[in-house]
Amino acid sequence: MIKAEITYISDQQYPIEKADSEQVINNVAALANAGVKITLVIPRRWRTLGIRKEVRQQRIADFYGVENSFQLKELLSLPLTRLRVEKYSHCLIAPFWAKFNGQDIVYTRHPLPALIALFLGINILFETYRNYSAHNTFFGKFLAKCARHPRFLGVITHSELSRQSLEKLGIDREKIITIHNGFNPSHYNGGIRKHEARDQLKLSRMIKMASYAGRLDKEKGVDTLLDLAERTPEVTYYLIGKSQQEPEEWIREAARGRGLNNVEYVPWVKADKLVRYLKASDVLLIPPTEKPLTKYGKTVLPLKLFLYLSAERPILAPSLPDILDVLNDENAALVEPDNIEEAAAAVKKLFSDRAWADRLAKNARETSQNFTWARRAEKILAFINHRMEAMGK
Repeated sequence: MIKAEITYISDQQYPIEKADSEQVINNVAALANAGVKITLVIPRRWRTLGIRKEVRQQRIADFYGVENSFQLKELLSLPLTRLRVEKYSHCLIAPFWAKFNGQDIVYTRHPLPALIALFLGINILFETYRNYSAHNTFFGKFLAKCARHPRFLGVITHSELSRQSLEKLGIDREKIITIHNGFNPSHYNGGIRKHEARDQLKLSRMIKMASYAGRLDKEKGVDTLLDLAERTPEVTYYLIGKSQQEPEEWIREAARGRGLNNVEYVPWVKADKLVRYLKASDVLLIPPTEKPLTKYGKTVLPLKLFLYLSAERPILAPSLPDILDVLNDENAALVEPDNIEEAAAAVKKLFSDRAWADRLAKNARETSQNFTWARRAEKILAFINHRMEAMGK
């Protein structure tokens, strides 16, 4: 157990319906549950003035379905605007709060508070999901220079692809570690069966159901799921989540434009209800395209994958370097990226070859046991201890 006090700096105003916010809160809560004294420092929502801190913190815990175990500090900065100016004002202020409150480590996914904390003499632990070989190379080089600082503890990456990209830019391999994300087993409490989940959601037990959960933007490859729906009209596709860049109705309009009657749009739902949709499904989908990884660079080993694994349902996914960190031919149906005909054939086989589908689902569930948030917290603590010892702290 480390004795250091950790400040986790995030620029989000929680709760918010975004996957990266789920990653942050689950990660912080898991570290707190492991006995770490960790404080989440975030911008204060001006409209919460007058609401007790205990109430605000419990709202965050309830929203994400985690234990209310971490400390919360909300700093007033500029009001929320479309330009997100408050994001930068908070990142300027938060490291000074950490310094004046005697924090030992600043842990963050954002470069500005990391740089300021280094300047203030605080140890830094940085976390990233990005592949710096293909995107953000300038920042990757800047991060590599920062990593030479004696107070820079290290970088936690979400995939081997990300770790290797930073190592190529010159960061000492001793300062980089891949620690995959995870899922919260408590969200699956009760072991609900498929027909029970469908009954609770008022869905037919007879449909063939394939589901995707996550951001519903074209840059996430969601339009390829419409291509699949065209080629497999016997399957009903449930697209669950929220768009950040497209109009809210774009999926329904796109489906209508193609004459598709087998696409259902479900707005973002909380974790407990999302689990019911996953358990109600026959197949779970990661869009079978490489564009989110290679063209846009904003999707590297998606967070939803770990929740998929634990649902014990067969997963269809593209065979990509980041995905192969976790999936293989024994726990998923892997297809050539952007080969929609192959993907459609795999979907059909998952419904026709139940023995194969059941074997993949069972192996996926077994794989998931290595990827809980609690297990991730253990690995993070081991890395921090190792780096602190190496630095003589």
